[in-house]
Amino acid sequence: MRVEQLAYLPKGKYLKLAVLGYRQLVADFIWLQAVQHIGSTRNTDQGYQWTYHAVDVLTDLDPTFVPPYQATGVFLGVLVDHHEEGLALLKKGIHENPSVWQLPFLAGYISYYELCDPVAGGRFLQEAAQVHGSPSYLARLAARMTVESGDLSAALEFLDRFSRTVNDERVRETLSLRMKEIVQEKDLLFLEEAVRRYRSRYGRSPAKVEDLMLHGVIGRLPEDPLGGEYRVDFLTGAVSASSRKNRLRIHEKVACRGTEGAVPGQPWAKPTSVTLPTVP
Repeated sequence: MRVEQLAYLPKGKYLKLAVLGYRQLVADFIWLQAVQHIGSTRNTDQGYQWTYHAVDVLTDLDPTFVPPYQATGVFLGVLVDHHEEGLALLKKGIHENPSVWQLPFLAGYISYYELCDPVAGGRFLQEAAQVHGSPSYLARLAARMTVESGDLSAALEFLDRFSRTVNDERVRETLSLRMKEIVQEKDLLFLEEAVRRYRSRYGRSPAKVEDLMLHGVIGRLPEDPLGGEYRVDFLTGAVSASSRKNRLRIHEKVACRGTEGAVPGQPWAKPTSVTLPTVP
């Protein structure tokens, strides 16, 4: 089955009548076709829409089939620029499978990081924490992400916990990159404060970041986790990293990946890798 053929699948409510007692079998067949396109590097935006449609149909046929919700939710909501579709599938899965804590957890990630919506992100995390058998850390993490959503340390913990829910190494690499970006932002905030102290003491900006340590303003220079160098503008005192053109932006107390010309509430830049998670 070619990817474009997924677009011709009838809506689930109609297909149910056609397949009668073979709903699970047909759902399995559709999933086997869709999963090939999820992992394809030749996919397109239109192909992503067809994949969403196929998974929406198959989960109408078999609502308790959890892997399609999770895998396609991560694929669309995290790894390609279709956050709303990924979140829609996860919401559907949450409704049909309220005992699976991983689904609201993933929905919380997409809401918080990809859509810059801390209110919805915190609500999904709280929902995940209330599921029987969910990890004990979820309740505390939900509180931190809701009340202290500007805390970059909380953001790092969330990413770390998320990375432990997937087994695919490429997904973990994507999350590792995002954690490094947050560490970098913490370093830049640290250096900004150091520059302010330097200017207060000497009445001018340092010529280079090393001056902050040479003059005893800081005890050590942080290393850029992305492999670049930290810099300071002598005229303005602005700090930056050579490894990244745009810094993380803080919008409504949320650490989001900014892009040039980005506006509040818009999703992060589109990643290029495509991969699948597994259900724990």
